Amino acid sequence: MTTRFCLTCIFLCVTFLIKAQPAALLTQADSLARAGAYFEASVAYERVLFAAVDTDLSYRAALGKTQCLKRQQLFGPAVTFLNGQLTAPYPDSLRYQLRYEQVLCLYLAGQFENTLAGLRQLAYLHPTRQRPPVLHLIEVLSLNELQRWPEAAQSYRTYLNTLGIDTTSDDPYRHLPRLKSEKKAQWLSTFIPGAGHVYAGKPAEALLSLGMQAAGLYFGITSFLQAYYISAWGIGAALFGSFHMGGVRRAEVLVQQHNRKKIRSFNERIRGDLLQRAGRH
Repeated sequence: MTTRFCLTCIFLCVTFLIKAQPAALLTQADSLARAGAYFEASVAYERVLFAAVDTDLSYRAALGKTQCLKRQQLFGPAVTFLNGQLTAPYPDSLRYQLRYEQVLCLYLAGQFENTLAGLRQLAYLHPTRQRPPVLHLIEVLSLNELQRWPEAAQSYRTYLNTLGIDTTSDDPYRHLPRLKSEKKAQWLSTFIPGAGHVYAGKPAEALLSLGMQAAGLYFGITSFLQAYYISAWGIGAALFGSFHMGGVRRAEVLVQQHNRKKIRSFNERIRGDLLQRAGRH
């Protein structure tokens, strides 16, 4: 009888310790996260996910690790991690929160097409959920990044109309950012050295590119006139060709930078406008 009682006590104690271990690990992980040790906290949350059999503990660990990855600006890995978590048998309410976090990470990772796909999936799988304002903002900004201006304008107006705000008098999409053509910059630099740089708004770089190409061409012509044919072709022509192709590529890059700057400025204006107007309602 005494032996049976002792065995029963041991079984109950072991069961209690096994159940308490994931909770203790979660507490430790939360402490590490609050202390700013995000990598160590991520590892601790993984241990919770491995050991936990309770859905609530698993969800809290998954959310905690996601926040740690976001704090480390590891948005791509956060998306991959959440993909794995969405295969777990969480209840619908918790799966919504994980998908919500995934959409945020997709946007922060610069995966704008996937962000829009995630928003559509969220609306399809959780039709009764009201979309939070931040997701409206992310949709508009993602469409802006992809230069899908008509869709972005429609999303912008639809959101503000749901708030009862009239956009007819003050609509920023009536004045879209003026972007430049990469192909035009390439074409100009191909036939007129430095012209693509001027088109991109960088006259100083245009002069530098023109000077380097002229130096290569001058060396080649001078060597050829002095009968140094190998130097003319092997060095002069090679230098000119390299500087010329580099100038074409550089003009394209400058236009890309110009366009990104314009889009970023426009997005900041839209973001501020939406936040300001939504804050009043």
